[in-house]
Amino acid sequence: MKTEFKWKIDPIKEADKLSKGLKNKAIRIAMNKASAVVKNAVVQNAPIRYGYLKKSIRIKLRNYKNRAVWVSVIGPKSDFKKKKGKRKRGPRKGEPIQHRPSNYARLLEQGTKHAKARPFLKPALQATRSQFMTTLTTSIREQVQQLLPQK
Repeated sequence: MKTEFKWKIDPIKEADKLSKGLKNKAIRIAMNKASAVVKNAVVQNAPIRYGYLKKSIRIKLRNYKNRAVWVSVIGPKSDFKKKKGKRKRGPRKGEPIQHRPSNYARLLEQGTKHAKARPFLKPALQATRSQFMTTLTTSIREQVQQLLPQK
């Protein structure tokens, strides 16, 4: 399960002075810095049983060029697998037990009819929304100043 957090900000005027490639580079670096704040909050809020959910949380950036939209996807990596112990019973006796946090993260976040919800993504988003925006805008300004040719 991946949860997408989307924020829209007005483009910074200085970033328009850069070429398309440098502008994308500046935005990508700034989005990574700003998303790290949210990722850290998600990791802190994630429930612990074996700790695999915390270890699997990653940041993935998406750029939809036709709409000029950047999206930061924060959640458990879908191909993250950890093997733990051996099965003592069941049809596959002796095989290692595999934990895939991407399979059960949604169930923890939303709950089931047998288990109440233990949200960790939404509270992290709400707690870090303003910090994300300030980090993003300052990081974009810093990147533009570094990439603009000095006169």
